[in-house]
Amino acid sequence: MSIQVRGPHQFRVQVRRNGAYVSETFETMREAKAWERVMEGKVTGDDVVDLREAKATTLDKACDWAIDNGHAGPGANGKNLNSKWRYWKTTDLANWSIAGIHDWDLIEWRRKVLDEDNAEDGEVIGPEADGGAQTCIHRLNALSKLIQIWSRAHKVPLDNPVKPGVRPPKPDGRDRRLWEGEELKLLKTARTSSRPWLRAAVAISLETCLRQGELAGLVWRRVKLDTEFPHVDLPKTKNDRPRRVPLSRRAVAAFRSLRMNKKPDPEATVLTVETARGVIHAFREVITEKEFPGLRWHDLRHEAISRLFELTDLRDHEIMTITGHLTPAMLARYTHLRADRLGARLRGGKQNRAA
Repeated sequence: MSIQVRGPHQFRVQVRRNGAYVSETFETMREAKAWERVMEGKVTGDDVVDLREAKATTLDKACDWAIDNGHAGPGANGKNLNSKWRYWKTTDLANWSIAGIHDWDLIEWRRKVLDEDNAEDGEVIGPEADGGAQTCIHRLNALSKLIQIWSRAHKVPLDNPVKPGVRPPKPDGRDRRLWEGEELKLLKTARTSSRPWLRAAVAISLETCLRQGELAGLVWRRVKLDTEFPHVDLPKTKNDRPRRVPLSRRAVAAFRSLRMNKKPDPEATVLTVETARGVIHAFREVITEKEFPGLRWHDLRHEAISRLFELTDLRDHEIMTITGHLTPAMLARYTHLRADRLGARLRGGKQNRAA
């Protein structure tokens, strides 16, 4: 390792270690020495990490940096990520240095927000939890991504505190189905709502697999009832991809009941509700825990998808185009509903071989 003065404002640095050789020329001795220290560390494996900038950056500032510079990306996923980063700005960790947040700190945070110490009967969360386990996982994933982006952008090798064991156990997907006779009871109860659209909304959800947000934001010009093959066009969904959803006869009838035999404003929403949360509020007002134990609005979508597997011969990729799932793995929890058909195919195969 040496620094040679090659002339006015020319300082040449040479680093030789373990058979490796690198060199560079700088205008000042200060720059040359700084580069020499860095390169010697890289060649020998004793790289010196300067954490001063990371130590001076709080989680709050890192979140602002990521949001202001658009590191979340465009579309619905970007908005979702920004909202998670804004959440971290409100936590007790917001004023901590990002270099000082460790996995044990996040485990303590998780125990607090999920009220784990008061959880009973093997539950993941306690009665005073601030959101569910899945929400906690999403927030930790957003924090992990923030650390990665900041570290890469500033060339500071930060230790990511979101390590295995920090995230809570992932909750199993809900498997609430409608019992025998419960659909009729549900539709009758929905008719008692002060929102005249609720019964039709329930029927549409069961027939189309539409998410609550997709249904709440649907406008009439996207609903095609009078074509040869009635359908709904969704220009933007949860996955930020458009899709076309075919309509059954029951779904068409439900939409027609909302139209009330008059031509609606093409830009008016099908449901007179402003947000997806409004659908949930209307549902909870009449669909009580006592009458419908454990039933949630999202269970209607689960029921609808289950019926596509049970009652139709649609292939998995065809069902994906209706439901909006991006990969077959997302539908894996439904494939067991066709296990009986596999048995029939096996029997058919044995008969063919016998013949």
